[in-house]
Amino acid sequence: MRPVSSHLPSPPLATCVVWISLPTHGDELNGKALCERIRQFVRAHHSGTFCFVLEGAEMVNARIGFANAFKELDRELGGRMEVVCAIPAPIPRMMAYTVATMAQAPWSIFRTRPELELHLRMRGYAGDEGGAPGGRPPHLRLHNHV
Repeated sequence: MRPVSSHLPSPPLATCVVWISLPTHGDELNGKALCERIRQFVRAHHSGTFCFVLEGAEMVNARIGFANAFKELDRELGGRMEVVCAIPAPIPRMMAYTVATMAQAPWSIFRTRPELELHLRMRGYAGDEGGAPGGRPPHLRLHNHV
């Protein structure tokens, strides 16, 4: 008889970590523009898997259109991505939870950046925007200009 584990296995490490700053106001236009930039980045850079680190420290609101843009992105890339985010404000964080409940990709949602970085380190990523020591996946920054 095998022992039963209550621990869910983590997805394998992504081949590329992409840090993304979320806009202050998460509306439909910002969401679509940001997700289109992510699609362009994925098409241009490689065919591996991605860990998208969403930083929402400046985000003060998020609307359903913003969430819908990420739901669509998940339908397209769900099997090739995981999402880790730090969003202090309650309304944008609730929108992230809404997307996560319907997503194919695993989402890890935190209130603070230190919590996010601890999670990344525990998963085996470098945890910050620095390089990729010890053979960890490379870290890239997709600056948000939307």
